[in-house]
Amino acid sequence: MISRASWIHIFCISIIFILFIAAYYDVLSWMYGRYVSSDSYYSHGFIIPFISGFLIWRKREELKGRKPESSWWGLLLIIFSILLHLFGTAIYVFSISGFSIFFLVLGLSLFLFGREITRIILFPLIFLVFMFPLPMAVISLISFPMKMLVVKTGAWIAALLGVPVNREGFNIIIPAGNLLVGNPCSGLRSLISLLALGSLYAYLSDLSVVKQWLLVFLTIPIALLSNIIRVPILILISHYWGLAAAARDSFWHDASGFFVFVIAIILLFYTSRLLKWSV
Repeated sequence: MISRASWIHIFCISIIFILFIAAYYDVLSWMYGRYVSSDSYYSHGFIIPFISGFLIWRKREELKGRKPESSWWGLLLIIFSILLHLFGTAIYVFSISGFSIFFLVLGLSLFLFGREITRIILFPLIFLVFMFPLPMAVISLISFPMKMLVVKTGAWIAALLGVPVNREGFNIIIPAGNLLVGNPCSGLRSLISLLALGSLYAYLSDLSVVKQWLLVFLTIPIALLSNIIRVPILILISHYWGLAAAARDSFWHDASGFFVFVIAIILLFYTSRLLKWSV
């Protein structure tokens, strides 16, 4: 039989959920639009809360018998998140309001359940950060140097493989024509997805905390390396089969993206194994 205190918690959570939907409806609609856009960097955003929920469910035995105890630090985080949401709404920057949800969830966990329970489920809560899209201005700022690195290195590798290559900015010029490397090809999309995957993999591994953090940081060069491989592949396909074969939305363009992501996952797996074997 559910206790009176449990019913009160269920009622409070229900009211909070209704208020949350009302307050964040526009932000949630914006997030959905970013998830489903053709050049989305956050198509994985839909599954993040389900993964977090599963990770919390795995802690069910550890959570049994833990008595919820309110922490006033949670109330401070809730107030901060509300102010952040109001600020983001006032200046029409939905990404700020989106990240306020992250702080709101942490604050609610502390306020409703206390420090001990929040400590147990801390990683699943922090993992939610991967569902909140960065501002496009920030994405452009990060993707520019990444794209330049990918273009320079990719063109150099293609030249080593015998393809006559010239480069002008982000244009790669080959006998078959010009290839323009766009922002989605910078590797940032793979980096964001791989950081989420690497964080999850590190958390579920039996590595020490230091090695778990090291594995997460190593996902950055792994993502860059795997995406650098993609550019010479597309240059070779364009050189031998024509520009249309490697054009955006073509089979080889999409297949190469899937191929390099699989390579990145394999590299992540073996990096984890090496860290496990190391002293």
